[in-house]
Amino acid sequence: MKSLLIMIAIFIFSSSLQAGDTLKQSELASDMRKMLKAVNQIQTAGFYYNKEGMIDGVNKLKNAIGSLTTTDARSYLPANEAYADKFAQKRAKMITMYADDMIVSLSNENIDDAIEDYSQIIRQCTSCHSRIRANAWKLK
Repeated sequence: MKSLLIMIAIFIFSSSLQAGDTLKQSELASDMRKMLKAVNQIQTAGFYYNKEGMIDGVNKLKNAIGSLTTTDARSYLPANEAYADKFAQKRAKMITMYADDMIVSLSNENIDDAIEDYSQIIRQCTSCHSRIRANAWKLK
């Protein structure tokens, strides 16, 4: 009887861990969509030099990047891709740094630097997606 209770407890615990990973992946996917909308807003506002729209987009990007810094990439990638977590964390820090710099550039009316910051943000996104997403696609 005791072993049956232990087995049930282990099953419930492992099920809750899997549900937690699914919840984290769902949150990450939602945040990725928010980040995509934010960079689209920055770009669209930039075409019309709508400084307020660009700053709003940057703030939305910074708010949505949270799950990249809290989600462990190892939870959705195979063991041989364990390096990806630190890589994703570094990209998130770089995106935040360029986003902060972009706000400063826009506040100083320096559109050239703001555009360069936007370009660097996109490079960080592309770098992460080309490594992590490409490996995730190989799994399917």
